[in-house]
Amino acid sequence: QIEAAVMRRLGALTGADSVVGEVRGRGAMLAVEFVQPGTREPAPDTARQVASQCHSEGVLVLVCGTYGNVVRLLPPLVISHELLSDGLDVLERCIKEAS
Repeated sequence: QIEAAVMRRLGALTGADSVVGEVRGRGAMLAVEFVQPGTREPAPDTARQVASQCHSEGVLVLVCGTYGNVVRLLPPLVISHELLSDGLDVLERCIKEAS
C-alpha cells in the first residue's frame, strides 16, 4: 500500500522536462532520482535542495546514489495513511519548488 501511494503521487512528477527522472523501489523502500530536465544527467544539487527543504519542514529523507542525485524514502511499515500523505505533500511541494 505504501508503494502504491508513493508511486501514484510521485510518479506523476516524472516527464521529459521534469527534474524527476525516475521513481523506483519496492514496498516502502523507494527512491526519487533527480536529473537535469530533458536529459539523464544527474542533478545532485537538486537532490540536496529537496532534502534540505524537506528537513526544514520536518520530513526526513536521505540523499544517496553514486552521483548523490537520489532521495531515498523509507517510511515505517506502520505509518498511517494520513501521515504518509502529509509527508508526500511536503516532498511533492519541495520537488515542485526545486523545478
